Amino acid sequence: MPALENTPKPRSTLSIAIVEDDARDRERLRTMLRQYEADNSLTLRLAEFDDGAAIIEGYQPQYDVIFLDIQMSGIDGMRAAAEIRKVDTSVILIFVTKTAQYAVNGYAVQALSYLLKPVTMFAVANEMDRSIAQLGKTEQTSILVGPRSSPRRVDVNDIVFIESVRHQIWVHTVSGTQTFNATLQEFDDLLAPKGFYRSHSSYLVNLKHVMQVDGDECVMSTGASTRISRSRKKGLLEALSTYIGGQLV
Repeated sequence: MPALENTPKPRSTLSIAIVEDDARDRERLRTMLRQYEADNSLTLRLAEFDDGAAIIEGYQPQYDVIFLDIQMSGIDGMRAAAEIRKVDTSVILIFVTKTAQYAVNGYAVQALSYLLKPVTMFAVANEMDRSIAQLGKTEQTSILVGPRSSPRRVDVNDIVFIESVRHQIWVHTVSGTQTFNATLQEFDDLLAPKGFYRSHSSYLVNLKHVMQVDGDECVMSTGASTRISRSRKKGLLEALSTYIGGQLV
């Protein structure tokens, strides 16, 4: 089974990271998040890091929300956020700081907001409410792909096509390719309602990226070609016609 999350999913479980070099501040935030968890009947998977270097080392897009202390020795929160954004454009970043002036550059890394120390339960609850609302918007266009040990969040619109090769899945995106063990049927079930079509037993194409149908091949936006089964060609052309007509959302 691939490490794949169907979207939208019920917001009953959230994965949250706390990056804070002060043990007391880290404990305070953890306690408030656990209180929010109990008050809202949620399950929070918490991970804690004592500096910016610890979270960016081998970072994988697996968190929904990251609370980042800005002022830390070594790699501070702002630098850590910039590194995280290179591989994860969806995670919600919330800065934690003693002085508001340090959070003014948060727009550069698309931070949702910031919390002033000492943090209060009211402020934490408010930011969690905002985060959950934001996640409800973004998760309709993203899925998690890859092995369970290191899943990566990918925007559905960036997937060009998915290929099955010798019991492995190759997810071809506009920026690269990921390979892992899975079945194409799992992705077909998930992505068919999102504008994808199974053009061949080995190919699932994103109609958005189909530039041309040339005989028994689809020419994709990246220049790659995918095969079309004779039995599926009529259905593919009908799906493309519907998509171009704006009936698929």
